[in-house]
Amino acid sequence: MSRKKPLFSNPDYQYSSLPATRKEAFKDVYHNNFKTILSSGVMLMLFSIPLLVFLFVMDIGKFGMTPDRFSEEELRGVLLLWDLIVNGGAIILLYVVLIGLMGIMRVLKLLVWQEGIDFFHDFKVGVKENFKHFSLFYLVFAILYVASYLVYIFLLNFLVGIWLMLIYVIVFVSLGIWGLFVINVYQCNFWNYLKNALFFYSKSFFLSILFTLLLVFPFFFVFIPLSIITFTIKYPIILVLLIFYYPFLIIVGYLFSFSKFDEFINKESYPEIYRKGLYEPNKEQN
Repeated sequence: MSRKKPLFSNPDYQYSSLPATRKEAFKDVYHNNFKTILSSGVMLMLFSIPLLVFLFVMDIGKFGMTPDRFSEEELRGVLLLWDLIVNGGAIILLYVVLIGLMGIMRVLKLLVWQEGIDFFHDFKVGVKENFKHFSLFYLVFAILYVASYLVYIFLLNFLVGIWLMLIYVIVFVSLGIWGLFVINVYQCNFWNYLKNALFFYSKSFFLSILFTLLLVFPFFFVFIPLSIITFTIKYPIILVLLIFYYPFLIIVGYLFSFSKFDEFINKESYPEIYRKGLYEPNKEQN
């Protein structure tokens, strides 16, 4: 496994001005780069528009699925078909969101590393660098999701479905998140990415689960019972989360994952990126 080399950005800070801790780094990144972080959120929102439009249209259609229009058996079938279409469409269109994530994860990584940013250049480089392995990870975990969902559908057991989704989130989504962070820093093959994701997941089990739950909880807006009130506030809330919440979460994820990379890999194998973006009095700037 080798680390990824920057293709464009260069440091734009004096070494002595770097923050000394990751808590200070978080404050420094937001204080000095809020416009870039906001641009990342807006870009993520733009790549989410196809998914949001699809869900919006499906929600409008669901308003017509009422007991006064269908018999109980017909309504069950219609709702099942609606659920299948929503899940199938969401899986396809979530990949478009992932493409946006490929780019902004590089941008936010460079911010945390205190490197200069050319936003659109670095966004395009991020998509190019991450496209192959992000796509492979998404394919694997999408297949696992579909398998879990189909088991639930065929068993038609709500409790079984809840447990399957909980296992999927706690285990597979957590592994996928670690995989995305590893992909953004190192270069290796898919199986090594997966192996390293499993390693870091095992070394930070409870915090990984907490981070995953913070990541996925907005998705439960999809399952909120529809009413005029929830329909009115649902999509504005999602837009706010995409623009402000998810870039914040990615930065927190980077700071945490970098601390783990430093602890288990970088200090011995990649000293050039050990505590990168942080100040150490006894370390000379390269």
